[in-house]
Amino acid sequence: YLERYYISETSFNGSEKNRQLLIDPSRGSLDQSRRFLTHPFTVAGERWKTVTDSWNICMSTQTSANLLFWIEKHTEMWQGPISVSVYTPDVDYTIAVKIISFLQTCIPAVRQRVSFHFSYPHKLPPVYVTDDDKNDLEYDCESIESVNEALVDKYRTYRLREILRKQPYPQNILRNIARKGCPNEYTFTPDVDMLLTPGMSDEINDFVSLNSTQSCTKCAFVIPTYEIHAIVKTNPANKNELRKLVKQSKARGFHSRVYQPNQGNSNLPRWESQNMDKKLDIMYNITSWKKSWEPIYIAKADIPLYDERFIGYGFTRSSQVYEMHIADYTWHMLNNAFLCHRGFQTSKKKDTLRRMQINQNSRRYPMFLKEVYARYNKSAEEYEKKTKVHSILNKYLEEIPENKYSPKTRHPKEKNLLKI
Repeated sequence: YLERYYISETSFNGSEKNRQLLIDPSRGSLDQSRRFLTHPFTVAGERWKTVTDSWNICMSTQTSANLLFWIEKHTEMWQGPISVSVYTPDVDYTIAVKIISFLQTCIPAVRQRVSFHFSYPHKLPPVYVTDDDKNDLEYDCESIESVNEALVDKYRTYRLREILRKQPYPQNILRNIARKGCPNEYTFTPDVDMLLTPGMSDEINDFVSLNSTQSCTKCAFVIPTYEIHAIVKTNPANKNELRKLVKQSKARGFHSRVYQPNQGNSNLPRWESQNMDKKLDIMYNITSWKKSWEPIYIAKADIPLYDERFIGYGFTRSSQVYEMHIADYTWHMLNNAFLCHRGFQTSKKKDTLRRMQINQNSRRYPMFLKEVYARYNKSAEEYEKKTKVHSILNKYLEEIPENKYSPKTRHPKEKNLLKI
């Protein structure tokens, strides 16, 4: 199957000219920082209204163009509506258009119930590359990840690769875009490479439809996330299978080696101690609180948005969760549901630019705290006690012996970051 077939037989309706005009940069909406433009529903699911009307919950996620292949896997595990924001600067727009076209052709569920929203820096507007050599790529619906990789290799330029490597990724802006694309009563926002188990989406939809669930307006229902070792070829299908993998050291809590506070407040040993129950329900209430907690959860869609001042790595999820904590949300661990992340995360994978971004966001965090306490008329002393804001951050940054980097030290390469 050739690119010409897949591109022409999709909802993008054919011609190169039409595909170039999917979005008009002069009509995009700017974010609060006025650095990023967004085009909601650049590509809308054909049955979007029907699907969103029939479900009480919508999944939202965000991604760059090179990871769009994960959407196929999400449609296998999530039977409801999916709202996806895609980062499309420069020629990554070309990659996104082509892989979404391909996904829609190969996967009816993508065409019917997934909507895509494009966003990019206004100084890096979308570029569509018109091909002269139509038949140079052979596409196979059984190899979507490989097709995605081939498109990136073909179109992403060295210049753009360097910009993407150095420029912080606006994940909170993208998370908010995707969430705002969901009209449903409940929201669920995993990262694009975090997958549920088969059949769990229907159980989740049934759970949030219960009167007992809906009666709690400030409840967040936590879904634990696990890293699955690369030697495991198929994700566990249920909790019982996951527990076996944990005992075999082939699965572990997400970021448990890289950054333990990520799931530190979830009490995963307690969750792992019990077998799978007959139906989805609350297993226990989480009454403790630990800073820098980043649970993936289900909640009513009127929860606080992600704070968009946090760009790149550090504080992006935890700041939003902390605001919910200050706003008096309660946290409840679900018994059977969990998310799978491919591969074990290790601290060796963290580079200097990532530490630099964490450092930059750490400087923004004290002002965020002041604003949140004022917004909810709460006392900082009541929540902070004697814990310093950066105590956990310092430990995180210094745990890698080969390149200790204090948040008080400005890295010499920081001044060379490309500004967009």
